[in-house]
Amino acid sequence: MRAPTLTAHRACPTTRPAGSSRLGGNSSSLGRGRRRPRVGRCGRIVRLVLLNYYAIAAALVVGAASGIASVVWIRGRVHAGLVAVRGAAVGIVGSLIFSAGALGITALDGFTVIHVVYLVLTIGVPLAGAIVLVLVRERSGVITALCIAALLAIPVGIYATHIEPFWLRTDSAELTVDGIGEPIRVGVLADLQTTAIGSYENEAVDRLIEAAPDMVLVPGDLYQFDEDLFDERAPQFSEVIQRLVDAASTVFLVSGNTDTVAGLRAITEGTGARVLDNEVETLVVNGNVVSVGGTTLFSDERAAQRVADQLSDDDQAGVRIFLAHKPDAIELLEGRSVDLLVSGHTHGGQVSLPFFGPPLTLSDVPRHVAAGGLHVLDGTPVYVSTGVGRERDNAPQLRFGVRPSIGIIDLVG
Repeated sequence: MRAPTLTAHRACPTTRPAGSSRLGGNSSSLGRGRRRPRVGRCGRIVRLVLLNYYAIAAALVVGAASGIASVVWIRGRVHAGLVAVRGAAVGIVGSLIFSAGALGITALDGFTVIHVVYLVLTIGVPLAGAIVLVLVRERSGVITALCIAALLAIPVGIYATHIEPFWLRTDSAELTVDGIGEPIRVGVLADLQTTAIGSYENEAVDRLIEAAPDMVLVPGDLYQFDEDLFDERAPQFSEVIQRLVDAASTVFLVSGNTDTVAGLRAITEGTGARVLDNEVETLVVNGNVVSVGGTTLFSDERAAQRVADQLSDDDQAGVRIFLAHKPDAIELLEGRSVDLLVSGHTHGGQVSLPFFGPPLTLSDVPRHVAAGGLHVLDGTPVYVSTGVGRERDNAPQLRFGVRPSIGIIDLVG
């Protein structure tokens, strides 16, 4: 692999007005990029512990209530279909009641509702089925089948919580770029989104290095922890970045929801990696002139737009890559031309249903694009990584139908 030579230039000074944009709000601290009320570290830990116990208790109560109510209806000779509907209604109403209480604990975070509902589905529903199986000896085949189906939620929950989130894969794609000479291999390490570097995170880095990329792009959410932990945890992430630089020579990063430009710059200081804060860098990779423009999520939209404009107008570059945390940055490229947009953010939805896809992506791009992989959107090739990590804090720690991944994109002529 030929070490690229760097000829850098800055697109424009980054401005940071108080207002927000479609790309995000404004943040410059070392810690969390997400704009939330400040809560002390101890208070936040207590809140999360309370939420976990509360959600488990809610699942048990809702499951027991649904199961006992179903037993009463079955013994009252209610039709099996009505028993299922009424039992589900009890579960839904109970989930809503407990979700409202949980929102009070977590300061109105929507992920809390998802957390409660997930535990009701994987704990409460099986409990209801078990209660019916134990207490009702004479039951129809339909009731028995429904109870067994309810029990199957247990292994599904175990898989979604403890297996798939760590079942890492390599997502490989190939893109033809007009005018490129020697092929370029681009590695993507998106949404590590972890509180600390452990064996799983190191496995992801090892896989990326083994793929021998010519350059590595990190589209945000490298870390997720409170600002008061930064000095303690940052060296772990610096070591990861240094390993990537030692392997690929060229590493570019942009900030996301859970990290910041200042934090990333502190982590990458002295490593040789480059944090792009609404900037464009031009370098030579394998004999090809490559321009990489990076946008900052929490910044003035005008600065991000200037990066898109400069990248599109760069006639000297044989390859033009736009790096952004969210795939929604495609809006900045309307009427403009780049060879590739690389992003993360969506985690592929974290949950993807058969024949439907991800119900929730937190992105305005089409669902099939947000689900991950290489697509063409409005004439622009867009690569969306499903990410290595997962949503944390109040969200349930799961993946289902969306395995985590590192990305390898081969740019060929």
